[in-house]
Amino acid sequence: MALNKNRDAAVLYINHERHEVRGEEAFMMLADYLRYKRGLVGTKIVCAEGDCGACSVLKASYLNGRSEGFEVINACIISVAQLDACQIVTVEGLSEGGQLSAVQESVAACHASQCGYCTPGFVVAITACLESGKKDLNEQKIKNCLTGNLCRCTGYTSLIEAALKAQPSVQLSASLASRYLPDDRQKDLKAIAGIPLEISFGDKTFCAPVLLKDALQLRSKMPLTLMASGSDLGVMINKGKANPKTQLSLHLLPDLYKIDQDQNRLTFGARVTLTELRKICEKTVPEFAKFLNIFASPQIKNIGTLVGNVANASPIGDTVPFLMVADTLVHVASSRGTRNIPLTEFYLAYRKMSLEADEIIASVSFAIPKQEDRLRIFKVSQRKDLDISTVNSAFLFRMKDDHPSVVSEARIAYGGIGPVIRRFPAVETFLVGKALEPKVIDQALGMIQGDILPLSDVRGTSAYRRNLVDGMFRRFCEELGQKATHQGAEQHV
Repeated sequence: MALNKNRDAAVLYINHERHEVRGEEAFMMLADYLRYKRGLVGTKIVCAEGDCGACSVLKASYLNGRSEGFEVINACIISVAQLDACQIVTVEGLSEGGQLSAVQESVAACHASQCGYCTPGFVVAITACLESGKKDLNEQKIKNCLTGNLCRCTGYTSLIEAALKAQPSVQLSASLASRYLPDDRQKDLKAIAGIPLEISFGDKTFCAPVLLKDALQLRSKMPLTLMASGSDLGVMINKGKANPKTQLSLHLLPDLYKIDQDQNRLTFGARVTLTELRKICEKTVPEFAKFLNIFASPQIKNIGTLVGNVANASPIGDTVPFLMVADTLVHVASSRGTRNIPLTEFYLAYRKMSLEADEIIASVSFAIPKQEDRLRIFKVSQRKDLDISTVNSAFLFRMKDDHPSVVSEARIAYGGIGPVIRRFPAVETFLVGKALEPKVIDQALGMIQGDILPLSDVRGTSAYRRNLVDGMFRRFCEELGQKATHQGAEQHV
């Protein structure tokens, strides 16, 4: 399986040191490697699931041909090999010349640490927020930046105060990019990213080609575990529920970082992160961007991908209901060629997709909703933010111009109602040409309820899920009715 002119070591910078990591150490999670091999114990491990943020570090790279500076990530669910060709900064690297950074000093001055275990992660997350150059930072924006970090004893008020207090000093001090991404290091990182990687230890192999055709050739020869970002797989490895022997990483494939937009569609490569997705959608699909704010922490969004969420094939995947109603195509590639699969035909059964064994999802594309489309995305979970859905849904309706209460086109998708997320074409057809009156809404819901089989589990009973299905659709119809009333009033002015 050897790649041409391949490297046998992951190369990454940790603070100011360059490391070539081979063998067993390359398969370690970064947090473990930092603590037990490099002695950088400021990076803590608590949940090993990417939920608490105690393991937060900063990452920068030129894997997509450009760098947008440092982003905060979880070090507990990503391996050293996956961070090949990256610059990592830990909490120890924030200080300079023996002096604490402005954020570290502010956290101490505001008494924002008690037991101290979560503190390094908070310091790193606050630093990422302030280094990003966000304008007009306020308390709410700081809270948004800290949603991936948990504190059990100090409380968040003093941490927010520390972030606001540190802001002027951070803006006046040298940026992390100027300290850790000098020209020679940028050149080295770019050069590293252009050389294939193959690491072996025992019965494990990690390979990362730099050409898509080489990745497809490897995929055709043997069973491989694909690694886009691996945020979900990392949790499974930590919990002993997965032990992939042969891993094919996509991180060195520049084609998979592409974002394309025309007047009608957006296309995102397999390595485009959820953070990049949200930025693009802020202007093009604001309802989806708003929804992404409560889906995953900044640490997860900075490594997790849209394609990964699709490929996970979860019956409650949070981005999928929207993608279902947005005419999404899954673009797959193999050594035999390429094909496009409508997302509505992609999921065959629980965790089963219409992918051949030798195929890779190269990208997904979806239609940009038109101005006249009425799009709403809903999610109910035990917590408002960063939690697994009990039921999620998306509705995209278009109403008649001359009769704003009458449906001209309807698209309905639900997750958490059976083994797969799905559309309801019979209901959509039924609604066309009808006004959303109570009798029509009841009939539509009767059709939906007769076509779902929600399970009972720790997140909710079957009956509760059915109630949520009912409530989401009624709320959407109520909002449409209010919009129609407003439009009707305008027409009579």
